[in-house]
Amino acid sequence: MYTMKHNYSLKENVFRAFLADSSLGPSEMTEKLGVKYNSVKAAYAKLCDEGMLKREGRGNYTPDISGILLDLMDRVEALEKRER
Repeated sequence: MYTMKHNYSLKENVFRAFLADSSLGPSEMTEKLGVKYNSVKAAYAKLCDEGMLKREGRGNYTPDISGILLDLMDRVEALEKRER
């Protein structure tokens, strides 16, 4: 079960809650996090634009595993470059 963390952005809270329960669409996520529907819908759209989620249909999303892995690889590479 995921509870909203105030030190994370709404987009990050939505993504983390989605990964914990991928059956949550924007309407269910709104109820779970107690935030405005339009804000949650915008977070889903941004996550899709960034390649973290795929929109499969109205209110249905799936994690975009390849997008998530590529993002993680970029982050690891950036951290490794900072250590040098």
